[in-house]
Amino acid sequence: MGHSHVAATQPTPPQPVPVEALVAALKARTMFTVLRDALKVEKLPLGQGWGDVIANATESTTQGERYRKFLRAYFAESTITGERYVQLFDVADDDAKQIAAQIQGATANSPTFGSTYPLPIPQDLLASASSEPELCEVRLHDSGDFSLIFCSARWHDDKNAYEAKELPKHVLDTYNGIDKLVTYRKVYYQAYDVVTLRVNLGRIEVCIEAPTKAKKAEIEGLPLKVLSACALHIAKFKGMGAKPPENLFPAIAGMYYHGTEGKVMGLAFRTMTGSIKKERMTPDNVDLRNEKFHHAGMNALGQKISPYELTLDYEMTTPSTIATLKLAALIRELSSATPTLHGCYVTSTSFSAFEHTLNRLVTYIY
Repeated sequence: MGHSHVAATQPTPPQPVPVEALVAALKARTMFTVLRDALKVEKLPLGQGWGDVIANATESTTQGERYRKFLRAYFAESTITGERYVQLFDVADDDAKQIAAQIQGATANSPTFGSTYPLPIPQDLLASASSEPELCEVRLHDSGDFSLIFCSARWHDDKNAYEAKELPKHVLDTYNGIDKLVTYRKVYYQAYDVVTLRVNLGRIEVCIEAPTKAKKAEIEGLPLKVLSACALHIAKFKGMGAKPPENLFPAIAGMYYHGTEGKVMGLAFRTMTGSIKKERMTPDNVDLRNEKFHHAGMNALGQKISPYELTLDYEMTTPSTIATLKLAALIRELSSATPTLHGCYVTSTSFSAFEHTLNRLVTYIY
């Protein structure tokens, strides 16, 4: 899916970042086609690949300076957006103001990642780097909200399968008679997890980066780990993880049945006749609610289903960007007297789109 990436206005690195290092970090976080769309919006030279990005950014002209400023802001935005697993915590107005005051006094002092931040540390250092979240930045947004950015080293399995005909003779001799060889390799990466305080909304968002790289058991434990790291810097965070995050389950049916709420791209549900259905639309297609086959089935069921998974796309025009929200509960929750879902997945390339999506979500959980 294509996204328009809108650059953040802050922060910019205190010292100029070498163009080559900045582009290498961007390459690891975004696709060139997505960056190209953003360059088009900014009316900057597009180029045909990453080499052109480096060339355009190193030009000693006014255009080159504007290009570098854009890339720095684009990277800053990428550290708080992208694909995230999100848990939400409601806080009282007075508590939100006290937390804001304490955040303003917090100092980012990461012994592991601070020397290169906002860029990641070298790849060869990640295997021995800290897996504990370290506070690397306190970011104040124009809205008055705050984001705490924590970095840590994580890894995921890179799986590769090789058919017997692809393998060298000595491997075939060692594993006599095999048809396929499957290998797993640990790939280390620097995660940028974010805790955002929405001061006027009384909401805390715990946002875990790259959830698709983490195992399910790990992704559910990471928010608590990040909240514990917050408590080392902000006293009001102590004990916050002891209460469960907001229950998002009611939003699944509510958002689906509200016909103008986003564009439904995926849905899993149980019918009143006992069957289980999973439906998904291809990118850039119509809303699933209006797709002929689904629409006819819903009419046949009297519009009565029990959804437990929902994927919605949101399109924003100011600025022009797209965000995706996924709510995915276990099917067994449909049989529970109090069905629960304590997290969601949000993919966006602008912080404003990220906020808009969560604002729409919370209107369906109270």
